[in-house]
Amino acid sequence: MCDVFMETVKTGGVFLAVRVDKGGQSVRGACGIFFWTFADGTYKVTTDLVGKTVLSEGQSGTGAYSWYTLSIAVTGQVVSVTLDGRVLWKGTVSLQQENGWVAIGTNSFELAQFDNFAVMAE
Repeated sequence: MCDVFMETVKTGGVFLAVRVDKGGQSVRGACGIFFWTFADGTYKVTTDLVGKTVLSEGQSGTGAYSWYTLSIAVTGQVVSVTLDGRVLWKGTVSLQQENGWVAIGTNSFELAQFDNFAVMAE
């Protein structure tokens, strides 16, 4: 779970990710579950950082200069993503890795703020 604040109007975006398999200089090839929200009011759930494999996308109502709470819950292969407590997508994801890193980031190195970052295991 993480609170996010996008500072770039229209083109800004942030992500919260789980089960990420790569970092450092290999990060462009990272796979996992990435929950993106964008300042243009859309969201996307992908299985890779570059967004090549899209699981879900749609309208989120997000914009710049407001705080939002993003959350990803994973139980086995069942994934649920929420925005401010509202489920945007729930589905089954088949990944090679059953564990990995948790990550936060931006769409293209623009300014954004992150707060109250928390990882909870059950």
